[in-house]
Amino acid sequence: MKKYSQIPRSEYPRPQLVRREWINLNGPWTFEFDPGISGMERGLNTSRGFGRRILVPFCPESRLSGVGHTDFIPSLWYHRKITVPREWKDKRVLMHFGGADYQCELFIDGKSAGAHCGGTVSFSFDITSLVRHGTEQDAVVRIVDDIRNSAGRFPLGKQSTAFASKGCHYTRTTGIWQTVWLEPVAMEGIKSLLILPDLAGSRFAIRPSFHAEPPGCFVTARLLDGKKTIAEETVPASSSCILTLPVANPEPWSPRNPHLYSFIIEIHDRSGGVIDSVESYAGLRKVHVEGNRIMLNNKPVYLRFVLDQGFYPDGIWTAPSDKALKRDIELSLKAGFNGARLHKKVFEERFHYWADKLGYLTWGESASWGCDPNLSEAANNFLSEWRDII
Repeated sequence: MKKYSQIPRSEYPRPQLVRREWINLNGPWTFEFDPGISGMERGLNTSRGFGRRILVPFCPESRLSGVGHTDFIPSLWYHRKITVPREWKDKRVLMHFGGADYQCELFIDGKSAGAHCGGTVSFSFDITSLVRHGTEQDAVVRIVDDIRNSAGRFPLGKQSTAFASKGCHYTRTTGIWQTVWLEPVAMEGIKSLLILPDLAGSRFAIRPSFHAEPPGCFVTARLLDGKKTIAEETVPASSSCILTLPVANPEPWSPRNPHLYSFIIEIHDRSGGVIDSVESYAGLRKVHVEGNRIMLNNKPVYLRFVLDQGFYPDGIWTAPSDKALKRDIELSLKAGFNGARLHKKVFEERFHYWADKLGYLTWGESASWGCDPNLSEAANNFLSEWRDII
């Protein structure tokens, strides 16, 4: 594999929940194919390095990974060294995966940190109890994606079940295909944000969730238009709290005027110290249906959409760069389209960020192809992943 002077896909991967402190784990990893799915029996979870190299976050089928293995891969293992900074000692340490297809289990120094099923949704493992701060440790990822022996049991999207591409089924994506990163979070830090734009009320409602409810603490949300704070509210931090931010002189988001507002959300302890801080954004917009018309901001909008399959000749499911995601949208807009139907694939959050920035509508779908509706296991796999995606 050639040497890379820069980390591939180095941009922060989660634009609506941004923290300033993080470590990107993209770049060279070592790996080993496991065609017999016997790696656990052979103790590969305790590996300190495998014999071949791969460039994460690109899947082994892709040219960008440096591997380009397009035959079936029932299972494979990844390894890389990680060092969690000593400065993170009093924080919860999360290891995030933007996407890994299909079953994924993480081991830190041979011990399981958690497992996840679902090829197209982002997920995280809390590795706090396994971390030795300031010390190099072994992170091993086990992937199982046995398409041929699991026919109909989980969603594939447009991944081909034949050796070669056929019809509208294309080269498969196995294993890690989105950014992997480490992040320190306060023990009572923000876990997620639900941001609800209320166009009629000229306001935003924000409902945060927490990794653990912070007793006696307060959460503050600031709304910014550009660099100017235009609204702020502080409420006691609880699992049911909602912050309401009015917007004076509202500027609705639309394809012709993709105006976005920014947010800073902080948790404060009893003495006023900041426990956690995240940044986010949203557009003030409303989408609903009247009869056979889709309405945007209470006006009919004609969906002149291109069908976007989300496959790249060099990266398969993974865009080669953030600029490539933006460029796809720019080309579509230049051709006269105002949005895209994102076909049988869950697109990464950076794509939706650029859609919001550039004034591009999106119609999202799950990768439901491949599921046999007669199998209850298939239904359970699909529905559980779809809930996570939503």
